[in-house]
Amino acid sequence: MRQITTALVLLLAAAWMTAAMAADAPRDEAVLTCRIQGQDREVSVSITGTRATYRYGSSLQKPELTLRSPLADLDYRRKNGPGETIDEIVTFTNGDTAYRVAAGFKNGAAPDPTALQPFGLLTVSRAGRTLAALSCRPDSIRRVHDRLLAGMREIGRERSSDGESFPNYEIQYPAPADQSPPCKADFNVDTCWSRGVGAARGGDLRGALGHYDMSCDAHLDDLGCYEAGKLYLQNRQLRDYAKAQARFARVCDGSDPGRGPYACKYLEWMNLTATGVSRNLDQAWSKLARACFLHNDADMIDPEGCHFFAKTVFAVRDAKPSRYPRADLLAYVALSQACTDDARTVCDEALALYQTGIGQHAPWTKSCDALVRAKGMFASCKDMARPRADYDSAIATRRKLKVMFLAALDDPT
Repeated sequence: MRQITTALVLLLAAAWMTAAMAADAPRDEAVLTCRIQGQDREVSVSITGTRATYRYGSSLQKPELTLRSPLADLDYRRKNGPGETIDEIVTFTNGDTAYRVAAGFKNGAAPDPTALQPFGLLTVSRAGRTLAALSCRPDSIRRVHDRLLAGMREIGRERSSDGESFPNYEIQYPAPADQSPPCKADFNVDTCWSRGVGAARGGDLRGALGHYDMSCDAHLDDLGCYEAGKLYLQNRQLRDYAKAQARFARVCDGSDPGRGPYACKYLEWMNLTATGVSRNLDQAWSKLARACFLHNDADMIDPEGCHFFAKTVFAVRDAKPSRYPRADLLAYVALSQACTDDARTVCDEALALYQTGIGQHAPWTKSCDALVRAKGMFASCKDMARPRADYDSAIATRRKLKVMFLAALDDPT
């Protein structure tokens, strides 16, 4: 009897220890799962404690291949995707064979190219040669974005495998805006904007818009207004031109030197192209001048806004020839300003405009040379459109071009 009792105690103890070990064992958290297009196969990436696991095979049977890597050593890379989302890429190796899993979002196709579409891609290669490229079925993709990033940050890893520093933003998976707490200031941003960014990274643009609108309405800063304006303008499913105009107007009229010029650009691109509003070249002229030259004393600009301003100058001239007979000079200064952002195609466009003017003995080229001599800002008119090698040089050039722009506005020739 004593032997039976002892055996029972040992059995119960062993069962308790097994249960305790199972309770303490880290659970397997799915990061990505998807079905391979046209196949009865599934690929998955998960985290178990401080290790990442790759599995491939039938969803109903034991995986055909399982590979593991410590998070500290995992080949992990990131790249910017559309709509403020992030594409994440992980690679597991088995000898000289590499299994590369990429997941994220891409631009939609017809009928709605503005919609974000999830994608997953498994690429198998050996010794640098691709053996297979298998796409995930979009409707089967289940992904927890940034979960790998969070796991690596938790163990103190700071960089991706290509040497890029990890972003330090708070990783969030927010509830809908109507179920979320009020906005609060959070250093130089606000909590509603941060929740919107978290939703956008997961591809939930409608959810992100709800948080961005909350941020804008809280009047803590203009970040949410700007992001909401872009979604109202650019996304077909969320489009509301009146709201886009209102959101951009607030940011354009505000003091944010980084986003302000871009908001002015979007706002007056609508006036230039009659997108959602009646075409108004005077409004386009005014706000695009701010986007390119006049928004802030930090000389932050939107180079695309400068390009649009040049187009607006020509459109105004064509509509009212007597208003700016030397519109080419203003356009050239604007294109030169865009060139300071290392927009090489615009630099080439500026120089082409200048060379055409020289070839035609256009009066505006003489006006440009005269202004250069009078202001002492550049070695020559042609030198205005030369790309700048570094940021400090670009900012210094922008200040000079602002002077040239204001002088060109007053030029009577």
